[in-house]
Amino acid sequence: MIELTDDLAFQALRKTWQPVANSDALAIGDLIHYKLLNVDLVIARFETGLLAADQACPHKGMRLELGCIEKGELQCPYHGWRFNQQGECTKIPSLENPPCERLQSAHLNNYDVEERYGMIWVKLDKDEITPLPNIPEFENSDWHYLVAEPMFFDAGFRREIENYLDMTHFAFAHKNSLGLAAKEIMPEMDIVETADGYEMNAPFPALQNPDEIPGKLQEAHHRKQHGYMPNFTTIRQSFHDGDERVLVHIPSPNTEESCTVFWALAISPDFDGPAPEKQIEFAINVLNEDRLMCENQRPKEVPLKPSRSGWGLLVTPGDNLSVTFQKRFRDFLIEHHESLS
Repeated sequence: MIELTDDLAFQALRKTWQPVANSDALAIGDLIHYKLLNVDLVIARFETGLLAADQACPHKGMRLELGCIEKGELQCPYHGWRFNQQGECTKIPSLENPPCERLQSAHLNNYDVEERYGMIWVKLDKDEITPLPNIPEFENSDWHYLVAEPMFFDAGFRREIENYLDMTHFAFAHKNSLGLAAKEIMPEMDIVETADGYEMNAPFPALQNPDEIPGKLQEAHHRKQHGYMPNFTTIRQSFHDGDERVLVHIPSPNTEESCTVFWALAISPDFDGPAPEKQIEFAINVLNEDRLMCENQRPKEVPLKPSRSGWGLLVTPGDNLSVTFQKRFRDFLIEHHESLS
C-alpha cells in the first residue's frame, strides 16, 4: 500500500518544470532568490543564458543572490569566489593558483532551467516525468499574450488549484467582480479524465436577468478547464460573439503551505472588449479575492486523504471538478511512485 504524503508529492514535483520568475523580471546581470519545494535557489541571467543553483555559496554558505555578475561570472559577495553559467568555480581570490580538485569540489549544485511562455522554469531533478504542456495560443503572434505579475499565496498549491477549479463560488467570493451576474446554482459539468490530467466543459453560471448589466468579462460564456498534472491549469473562455481568452495558472510550491501563483492571459485577435491592460487589472482583482479565500481556509493545504470523520466528507455536485483533480493527482503519485523511491 503506497502512503500518500506531502513529501511524496514534493518528490514528484521535483521531476516536473515549475516557474520561478517571469522572464522580464531578470535582466542580464540580475540575480534573484526563489524558494521552490523547500529548496532555496539563486537564479542568475548571464549574457549567454541562465543559471539556477542552490542559494548558498559552497565556501561559507553566503547567499549568492546578494552577489553580482562580475566579468560574466557570478561573484559571491563574501570572499569573491566566482562561478560560471555552468556552476563551475573559476576563481578563489585568496588562492593564487587554486588546485583543480578544490575548484571541482566547489562546483555549484545547479539545476535544469529553461524559458517558455515568458517565464523561467526550473526542474530540480534530472529525471522528467512530465513535460511542459503545449499551449498554441501562448506562442501565436496573432493572439495578444500577457504575462502577469506572480502573486504569493499563504496557502498550499493544491488549495489554490481547488479554488481555481471551483465553479460555485462566483456569486459569493467574486460578487463584486467576476460573479457580478452569476447565479448560485451550477449547471451540469461535463468532466472527463485525460491521459495528462482532466478536462471540464460547462457554461459559466450566468443569471438570465441580472440586476446589473454585466461587462464582457462577466457575461455568459462557455468554459473549458484543462488540468495538466501536476499543477498546470488552463481555462478557455468562449464568448457568444466568437471571442476567446485562454488563461493559465501554475501555483509554484514554495513550501508545503505556501505557493506563488504564476499566471498569464492570451486574448484572441480583434477581441471586442476591454483593453488587454484592463483585462489584467480585472484579473488581478479577481485573483486577490481568491487569495483571501485560500489563505483563510483550514488546513492551509488540502489533505491528500480526506478524513471520513472530518474535513473533506461534505461535498456537493459542484465540487466534482476539484474531486476529479484530487483523484487524478493521487493517480499521478501512484503512477510515478517507483521512480520517486
